[in-house]
Amino acid sequence: MKSLLTAVLALAGTSTAALAELSDEQQVLNAINNVGYYADQGDWDMVAAQFHPDGAVLDYTSYANASAGTSADLPTLLPAQIVAAWQTVLPGYDRTHHLMGTESVSIQGDTATTTSNIHATHILENEGENTWVFIGDYQHELAKTDQGWKITFMRANLRAQLGNENLPALAAERVKAANN
Repeated sequence: MKSLLTAVLALAGTSTAALAELSDEQQVLNAINNVGYYADQGDWDMVAAQFHPDGAVLDYTSYANASAGTSADLPTLLPAQIVAAWQTVLPGYDRTHHLMGTESVSIQGDTATTTSNIHATHILENEGENTWVFIGDYQHELAKTDQGWKITFMRANLRAQLGNENLPALAAERVKAANN
């Protein structure tokens, strides 16, 4: 009887640990997915809330025309700086849709790493092709804080582009004109 009770208690502990890990995994996935979702909605406060308050490193070196994270020296940017950089181009589109999937999550204590596919569609009516699609993958690193899982590193790896590759420059011009 004692060994059956020990086995049940061990199984219960394993289930609790598995549920806690699943909960952390879901929180990590929510943080990385919320960046694109809220950027598409123009909810910049919620975008900023996904990043660590002490800042994060953005690495967009695979895409030289990005608004941030393309220099050889990648600084840590505060959430407000990340949002400000993205606001130089993303609001210039008529619509964006960031779709992430096939995500892999690894959690080690209070840190997590992820890899996910990205298919980001950008639409801007103009005299040329109205659509530009960024296809690639994201790599994220996150830290568990008192406010939940927060992104400390984000790398976008461009694998292919479809459509009008001039659309990001047109969107940036539109934002700049609106701010003048």
